[in-house]
Amino acid sequence: MQRKENIIRSLTNRQICCDNVELFSQLPDETIDLILTDPPYKNYQSNRPVARPRVKAMNVTQFDLEFFAGESWRVLKPGGHLYCFCDHITYPDIRSGLVESGLTYKNCLVWIKNNHGSGDLKGNWAPQHEFIIFATKGRGKPLRGLRKPNVLLKRNVGGGWEFYKKVSNYRFNHGTAKPVDLLRSLIQSSSDAGDIVLDPYGGSGSTAEACIREKRRFIQCEIDPEHSKQAQDRIDFIKTQIKQSTIKHKRVTA
Repeated sequence: MQRKENIIRSLTNRQICCDNVELFSQLPDETIDLILTDPPYKNYQSNRPVARPRVKAMNVTQFDLEFFAGESWRVLKPGGHLYCFCDHITYPDIRSGLVESGLTYKNCLVWIKNNHGSGDLKGNWAPQHEFIIFATKGRGKPLRGLRKPNVLLKRNVGGGWEFYKKVSNYRFNHGTAKPVDLLRSLIQSSSDAGDIVLDPYGGSGSTAEACIREKRRFIQCEIDPEHSKQAQDRIDFIKTQIKQSTIKHKRVTA
Protein backbone atom coordinates (compact mmCIF):
# COMPACT_ATOMS: atom_id res chain seq x y z
CA MET A 1 0.00 0.00 0.00
CA GLN A 2 2.80 2.41 0.87
CA ARG A 3 4.49 1.66 -2.45
CA LYS A 4 1.28 2.52 -4.31
CA GLU A 5 0.98 5.79 -2.44
CA ASN A 6 4.59 6.72 -3.20
CA ILE A 7 4.12 6.05 -6.93
CA ILE A 8 0.92 8.11 -7.06
CA ARG A 9 2.54 10.94 -5.11
CA SER A 10 5.39 11.09 -7.61
CA LEU A 11 2.94 11.47 -10.53
CA THR A 12 0.31 13.84 -9.18
CA ASN A 13 -0.16 17.55 -9.80
CA ARG A 14 2.34 17.98 -12.61
CA GLN A 15 2.34 17.83 -16.38
CA ILE A 16 4.09 14.72 -17.74
CA CYS A 17 5.37 14.71 -21.32
CA CYS A 18 5.13 11.11 -22.50
CA ASP A 19 3.04 8.58 -24.37
CA ASN A 20 0.19 7.46 -22.13
CA VAL A 21 1.37 3.87 -22.58
CA GLU A 22 4.33 4.88 -20.44
CA LEU A 23 2.12 6.62 -17.90
CA PHE A 24 -0.34 3.73 -17.57
CA SER A 25 2.58 1.33 -17.06
CA GLN A 26 3.48 3.26 -13.90
CA LEU A 27 -0.03 3.42 -12.45
CA PRO A 28 -0.92 0.69 -9.91
CA ASP A 29 -4.28 -1.08 -10.08
CA GLU A 30 -7.36 0.70 -8.66
CA THR A 31 -5.71 3.99 -7.71
CA ILE A 32 -7.71 6.50 -9.79
CA ASP A 33 -11.02 8.02 -8.66
CA LEU A 34 -12.07 9.61 -11.97
CA ILE A 35 -10.93 9.56 -15.60
CA LEU A 36 -11.83 12.63 -17.63
CA THR A 37 -10.36 12.90 -21.11
CA ASP A 38 -10.76 14.05 -24.69
CA PRO A 39 -8.75 11.60 -26.82
CA PRO A 40 -7.78 12.30 -30.45
CA TYR A 41 -10.69 10.18 -31.64
CA LYS A 42 -10.48 11.50 -35.20
CA ASN A 43 -8.11 13.41 -37.44
CA TYR A 44 -9.00 17.03 -36.90
CA GLN A 45 -7.93 20.45 -38.05
CA SER A 46 -10.28 23.41 -38.24
CA ASN A 47 -11.36 24.30 -41.77
CA ARG A 48 -12.49 27.79 -40.88
CA PRO A 49 -10.73 30.48 -42.92
CA VAL A 50 -8.47 32.43 -40.57
CA ALA A 51 -5.78 35.05 -40.89
CA ARG A 52 -3.40 33.26 -38.52
CA PRO A 53 -1.62 29.95 -39.13
CA ARG A 54 -3.60 26.84 -38.25
CA VAL A 55 -2.89 25.05 -34.99
CA LYS A 56 -1.47 21.52 -35.05
CA ALA A 57 -3.74 18.79 -36.38
CA MET A 58 -5.08 16.04 -34.11
CA ASN A 59 -3.94 12.57 -35.16
CA VAL A 60 -6.28 9.62 -34.55
CA THR A 61 -3.37 7.14 -34.69
CA GLN A 62 -2.43 8.33 -31.19
CA PHE A 63 -5.66 6.86 -29.81
CA ASP A 64 -5.48 3.12 -29.11
CA LEU A 65 -9.05 2.47 -27.95
CA GLU A 66 -8.53 -1.12 -26.83
CA PHE A 67 -5.50 -0.17 -24.74
CA PHE A 68 -7.16 2.95 -23.30
CA ALA A 69 -10.32 1.08 -22.33
CA GLY A 70 -8.53 -1.86 -20.76
CA GLU A 71 -6.09 0.27 -18.79
CA SER A 72 -8.88 2.61 -17.67
CA TRP A 73 -10.76 -0.35 -16.20
CA ARG A 74 -7.58 -1.55 -14.48
CA VAL A 75 -6.58 1.72 -12.81
CA LEU A 76 -10.05 2.95 -11.80
CA LYS A 77 -11.14 2.27 -8.26
CA PRO A 78 -14.31 0.18 -7.89
CA GLY A 79 -17.25 2.51 -8.47
CA GLY A 80 -15.05 5.11 -10.16
CA HIS A 81 -16.40 7.21 -13.03
CA LEU A 82 -15.11 7.82 -16.56
CA TYR A 83 -15.97 10.59 -19.03
CA CYS A 84 -14.74 10.35 -22.62
CA PHE A 85 -15.46 12.97 -25.29
CA CYS A 86 -16.43 11.72 -28.75
CA ASP A 87 -18.69 12.57 -31.69
CA HIS A 88 -21.67 10.87 -33.36
CA ILE A 89 -19.40 8.87 -35.68
CA THR A 90 -16.99 7.50 -33.07
CA TYR A 91 -19.57 7.10 -30.28
CA PRO A 92 -20.59 3.48 -31.13
CA ASP A 93 -17.00 2.19 -31.31
CA ILE A 94 -15.83 3.97 -28.16
CA ARG A 95 -18.89 2.84 -26.23
CA SER A 96 -18.36 -0.77 -27.36
CA GLY A 97 -14.65 -0.61 -26.53
CA LEU A 98 -15.32 0.61 -23.00
CA VAL A 99 -18.00 -2.02 -22.38
CA GLU A 100 -15.81 -4.83 -23.75
CA SER A 101 -13.09 -3.81 -21.30
CA GLY A 102 -15.48 -4.42 -18.39
CA LEU A 103 -16.72 -0.88 -17.77
CA THR A 104 -20.43 -0.21 -17.35
CA TYR A 105 -21.99 2.20 -19.84
CA LYS A 106 -24.30 4.63 -18.03
CA ASN A 107 -25.25 7.50 -20.31
CA CYS A 108 -24.36 9.82 -23.17
CA LEU A 109 -24.03 13.49 -22.23
CA VAL A 110 -24.49 16.18 -24.86
CA TRP A 111 -22.47 19.39 -24.78
CA ILE A 112 -24.30 22.00 -26.86
CA LYS A 113 -21.85 24.66 -28.01
CA ASN A 114 -22.48 28.38 -28.40
CA ASN A 115 -21.66 28.27 -32.12
CA HIS A 116 -21.38 25.61 -34.76
CA GLY A 117 -18.37 24.20 -36.58
CA SER A 118 -17.76 24.27 -40.31
CA GLY A 119 -17.52 20.71 -41.68
CA ASP A 120 -19.22 20.12 -45.02
CA LEU A 121 -20.20 23.72 -45.81
CA LYS A 122 -22.90 22.90 -48.38
CA GLY A 123 -23.87 19.25 -48.04
CA ASN A 124 -24.52 18.71 -44.34
CA TRP A 125 -25.97 20.23 -41.18
CA ALA A 126 -23.49 22.35 -39.20
CA PRO A 127 -22.23 20.50 -36.07
CA GLN A 128 -22.94 22.28 -32.78
CA HIS A 129 -22.61 19.57 -30.18
CA GLU A 130 -20.21 16.99 -28.81
CA PHE A 131 -20.94 13.73 -27.00
CA ILE A 132 -19.41 12.62 -23.69
CA ILE A 133 -19.68 8.95 -22.79
CA PHE A 134 -20.27 8.38 -19.07
CA ALA A 135 -19.19 4.97 -17.77
CA THR A 136 -18.34 3.45 -14.40
CA LYS A 137 -16.36 0.58 -12.95
CA GLY A 138 -19.07 -1.68 -11.63
CA ARG A 139 -22.32 -0.12 -10.54
CA GLY A 140 -20.69 3.24 -9.96
CA LYS A 141 -20.69 5.54 -6.95
CA PRO A 142 -23.62 7.98 -6.68
CA LEU A 143 -23.29 11.33 -8.42
CA ARG A 144 -22.65 14.24 -6.08
CA GLY A 145 -25.07 17.14 -5.70
CA LEU A 146 -28.42 17.65 -7.37
CA ARG A 147 -29.32 15.41 -10.29
CA LYS A 148 -28.50 17.12 -13.58
CA PRO A 149 -29.87 16.59 -17.11
CA ASN A 150 -27.61 14.92 -19.65
CA VAL A 151 -27.84 17.99 -21.93
CA LEU A 152 -25.05 20.15 -20.57
CA LEU A 153 -26.03 23.78 -20.06
CA LYS A 154 -25.28 26.01 -17.08
CA ARG A 155 -27.32 28.35 -14.94
CA ASN A 156 -26.59 32.03 -15.39
CA VAL A 157 -26.90 34.80 -12.80
CA GLY A 158 -30.52 35.50 -13.81
CA GLY A 159 -31.54 31.88 -13.24
CA GLY A 160 -31.76 31.01 -16.94
CA TRP A 161 -29.60 28.69 -19.02
CA GLU A 162 -26.54 29.43 -21.14
CA PHE A 163 -23.95 27.54 -23.16
CA TYR A 164 -20.59 26.25 -22.02
CA LYS A 165 -18.74 28.27 -24.62
CA LYS A 166 -16.22 26.80 -27.03
CA VAL A 167 -12.58 27.68 -26.47
CA SER A 168 -10.82 29.50 -29.30
CA ASN A 169 -8.16 27.42 -31.07
CA TYR A 170 -5.73 30.26 -30.43
CA ARG A 171 -6.25 30.75 -26.72
CA PHE A 172 -3.99 27.80 -25.90
CA ASN A 173 -2.77 27.08 -29.44
CA HIS A 174 -4.76 23.84 -29.40
CA GLY A 175 -7.59 22.82 -31.71
CA THR A 176 -9.80 20.95 -29.23
CA ALA A 177 -9.36 22.65 -25.85
CA LYS A 178 -12.40 22.19 -23.61
CA PRO A 179 -14.09 24.86 -21.44
CA VAL A 180 -12.85 24.64 -17.86
CA ASP A 181 -16.27 25.41 -16.38
CA LEU A 182 -17.72 22.37 -18.19
CA LEU A 183 -14.96 20.11 -16.87
CA ARG A 184 -15.40 21.53 -13.36
CA SER A 185 -19.08 20.56 -13.47
CA LEU A 186 -18.20 16.95 -14.37
CA ILE A 187 -15.50 16.83 -11.70
CA GLN A 188 -17.90 18.17 -9.06
CA SER A 189 -20.45 15.49 -9.94
CA SER A 190 -18.05 12.54 -9.95
CA SER A 191 -15.38 13.14 -7.30
CA ASP A 192 -14.61 14.66 -3.91
CA ALA A 193 -11.95 17.09 -2.75
CA GLY A 194 -8.55 15.38 -2.72
CA ASP A 195 -9.56 12.66 -5.19
CA ILE A 196 -7.26 11.77 -8.09
CA VAL A 197 -8.38 12.63 -11.63
CA LEU A 198 -6.57 11.09 -14.60
CA ASP A 199 -6.35 12.62 -18.08
CA PRO A 200 -4.14 10.47 -20.34
CA TYR A 201 -4.65 12.84 -23.30
CA GLY A 202 -3.87 16.10 -21.51
CA GLY A 203 -3.75 18.43 -24.49
CA SER A 204 -3.83 22.07 -23.44
CA GLY A 205 -4.17 21.32 -19.72
CA SER A 206 -7.86 22.14 -19.24
CA THR A 207 -8.47 19.11 -16.99
CA ALA A 208 -5.52 20.07 -14.80
CA GLU A 209 -6.81 23.63 -14.40
CA ALA A 210 -10.29 22.34 -13.55
CA CYS A 211 -8.80 20.00 -10.92
CA ILE A 212 -6.72 22.75 -9.34
CA ARG A 213 -9.76 25.00 -9.06
CA GLU A 214 -11.84 22.16 -7.58
CA LYS A 215 -9.11 21.05 -5.13
CA ARG A 216 -8.61 17.66 -6.76
CA ARG A 217 -5.28 16.01 -7.44
CA PHE A 218 -4.56 15.30 -11.09
CA ILE A 219 -2.37 13.01 -13.15
CA GLN A 220 -2.02 14.22 -16.70
CA CYS A 221 0.21 13.43 -19.66
CA GLU A 222 0.56 14.77 -23.18
CA ILE A 223 2.69 13.24 -25.93
CA ASP A 224 3.35 16.46 -27.88
CA PRO A 225 6.28 18.38 -26.29
CA GLU A 226 4.99 21.80 -27.34
CA HIS A 227 1.49 21.22 -25.96
CA SER A 228 2.97 19.65 -22.83
CA LYS A 229 5.12 22.69 -22.08
CA GLN A 230 2.22 25.05 -22.72
CA ALA A 231 0.08 23.00 -20.36
CA GLN A 232 2.76 23.15 -17.66
CA ASP A 233 3.04 26.92 -18.10
CA ARG A 234 -0.73 27.14 -17.73
CA ILE A 235 -0.66 25.02 -14.57
CA ASP A 236 2.10 27.16 -13.05
CA PHE A 237 0.17 30.34 -13.88
CA ILE A 238 -3.05 29.07 -12.27
CA LYS A 239 -1.24 27.94 -9.12
CA THR A 240 0.46 31.35 -8.82
CA GLN A 241 -2.83 33.14 -9.47
CA ILE A 242 -4.63 31.17 -6.76
CA LYS A 243 -1.76 31.64 -4.29
CA GLN A 244 -1.73 35.41 -4.83
CA SER A 245 -5.51 35.55 -4.48
CA THR A 246 -5.34 33.63 -1.20
CA ILE A 247 -2.65 35.95 0.19
CA LYS A 248 -4.67 39.01 -0.82
CA HIS A 249 -7.80 37.59 0.81
CA LYS A 250 -5.95 36.91 4.08
CA ARG A 251 -4.64 40.48 4.12
CA VAL A 252 -8.12 41.91 3.58
CA THR A 253 -9.73 39.76 6.30
CA ALA A 254 -6.86 40.13 8.81
